[in-house]
Amino acid sequence: MLNILLVFYNCLLLIFLVPILLAIVLAGKKNRQEFFYCIKERLSQWNIPQLDKTKKTVWIHCASLGEAKAVEPMIPHLQGNNIIVSTITKSAREYVAKIKGISYFALAPVDVYPFISSILKKIKPDVLILIETEFWPSMITCANKLGTKIITVNGRISKGAYPYYRLTKFFWKPFLTLIDYISVRNEHDYKRFVSLTDNKDKVGITGNIKYDRDFTSETITKGDLFLADNDLILTAGSTREGEEAILLKIFVQLKNIFTNLKLIIAPRHIARVNKISSLIKKNNLSFELFSKLTDKKKDVIIIDVFGKLQTIYSISDIVFIGGSMVNKGGQNPIEAAAYSKPIIFGKYMYNFENESASLKDNGAFEINTKEEFYETVIKLLNDKELRQETGKKALEVVKSQKGAIEKNIKIIKEYL
Repeated sequence: MLNILLVFYNCLLLIFLVPILLAIVLAGKKNRQEFFYCIKERLSQWNIPQLDKTKKTVWIHCASLGEAKAVEPMIPHLQGNNIIVSTITKSAREYVAKIKGISYFALAPVDVYPFISSILKKIKPDVLILIETEFWPSMITCANKLGTKIITVNGRISKGAYPYYRLTKFFWKPFLTLIDYISVRNEHDYKRFVSLTDNKDKVGITGNIKYDRDFTSETITKGDLFLADNDLILTAGSTREGEEAILLKIFVQLKNIFTNLKLIIAPRHIARVNKISSLIKKNNLSFELFSKLTDKKKDVIIIDVFGKLQTIYSISDIVFIGGSMVNKGGQNPIEAAAYSKPIIFGKYMYNFENESASLKDNGAFEINTKEEFYETVIKLLNDKELRQETGKKALEVVKSQKGAIEKNIKIIKEYL
């Protein structure tokens, strides 16, 4: 049954690769550059150095920049082993390149069986660590056949994604069963994985490793953005289509009251920068791109580069978590909380239900309408003590959740 599913999956993947590649070619220069960046690595052409055969080998596979940053604190605990890290996105690969103690890093090959098999045979990992939802059938099957122990760290299945996994359990269960241990973030994830695997013995709650990062090591100043020290900053992080229009209407109203208020928008997808620029112009606001900042006065700054949102949080007065006013499941609020910032999000935070619930219980603001959004921002802008108090509570939530890295390392070392 497993082999039939694997053949079906690989055939389907190959069929869909053609229109996907065509869409990427037609999608614009930035998307083409992103995909064809280190394209040989995506085709399993890894230039792997000679690994120390006296050491065991750990392959850590993560997807995007957020997961790459979460993995960083694990690396010092795994010294003494050959450590290989693969990523999906260009920005994640560039970040991993700066982490000390890694033996080799590369973009993950497309999950076609021959590609994955050739890589695994080259590196012969003792342990394969999959971060969060990186469940690639070919990768899991090949690793299992080689006798590699497979561990999922920070395993998560969101409330929104779970119905899909449940409906297709017949497909996912055989592959998830090959994973030796699945450590998950919270009780919600635990129940979902147990339901999909029908095996509670291989699933355990270890907490969210993303809380263990040293977030505040990355900072910026208002002067770096050519802003005044007394400017108030409302930052909207990882926004989705439909949210910027709401934000800008509210911002125009707020500017009539708080003339020193600035808006920073960091879209989830940089390819949407031109659309957001057009919206800003329609609202008669001045703006600049982060990549082309000058000392000119501006109402809005658009973040058009990867990896800068965290530093922007450090100078923000209020943070809105994007993807939550439209039905996209929200984004990770931990980084903003770690900087002691008052946090606002909409009702669609199901991808981060545990994190948003904890923050909501400790002062974060959930809003359901444009009017509520406006009133909440007004209240916070008028009360500096309230901003400081809610920010402090957010930081306490982050501090209370630390310790997941240590628990996961203990499990990994048992399999090593």
